[in-house]
Amino acid sequence: MTLKPIIAALALFAFSAGAQTLRAEDSPRQFVQEFYEWYVPMTHHTHSEDASNIAIKKKSSAFSAELLQALKEDMIASSKSPGEIVGLDWDPFLNSQSDIDRCLLGNITSKNGAFRVEIYDVLGGKKDKKPAIIAEVKQENGHWIFVNFWNPDGGNLLSELRALSKERKKTRK
Repeated sequence: MTLKPIIAALALFAFSAGAQTLRAEDSPRQFVQEFYEWYVPMTHHTHSEDASNIAIKKKSSAFSAELLQALKEDMIASSKSPGEIVGLDWDPFLNSQSDIDRCLLGNITSKNGAFRVEIYDVLGGKKDKKPAIIAEVKQENGHWIFVNFWNPDGGNLLSELRALSKERKKTRK
């Protein structure tokens, strides 16, 4: 008897045993946490473009095709009209116009095959009482992606981007 079948069986056992202890929300939590650990420090530095535009370019695989297309369209429209507000005038991933120290993740809920992750701002060592934004993520082709960002007071990023696009098309006529 060779060792290959034994090693394969042990690996399968170890994998399935580990999967049983992993909670469903742990994987989206890790994905969102890693994104914000990369993103928030970048917002503290001056760049030639907004941090959100850098994220769109460098982390495009972290966004659904629909969200990425809407963000790119908004980014291009804004770059063509410097000094005018023709697109988002706040950070779409922080739901803010001001800097924060860091983010903390809160509750994670499952809805229609996706997960919504509460994201709290931390400023001056104090965590906000309510989430600043709620990231909606789902798994697609074996990896996690952002599909939308929700404002805790209502509304969401995709709807806002669609409304801005519609307004730009109307004003061009």
